[in-house]
Amino acid sequence: TTDGNYGGLGLSVTQEDGTVKVISPTEDTPADRAGIKAGDYITHLDGELLYGLELDEAVEKMRGPPGSPIKITIVRPGREKPFDVT
Repeated sequence: TTDGNYGGLGLSVTQEDGTVKVISPTEDTPADRAGIKAGDYITHLDGELLYGLELDEAVEKMRGPPGSPIKITIVRPGREKPFDVT
């Protein structure tokens, strides 16, 4: 159970072979509205490579004040090239 107020992207993530993989976006959160999907891989945050970081380190880099922008680079299976969402 999670109680209290907090800001975030609205993602559940795991680590798979050194990469951050999206388990699921939470409904009606910034991640959901940006079109992030289960199975996406997050490779960069604001241009910084995440590969090889511990999951806790990567999650910490995704945190910030509510409403602050962050650029996420996504690799989606079935798409030819990575793409960015803010």
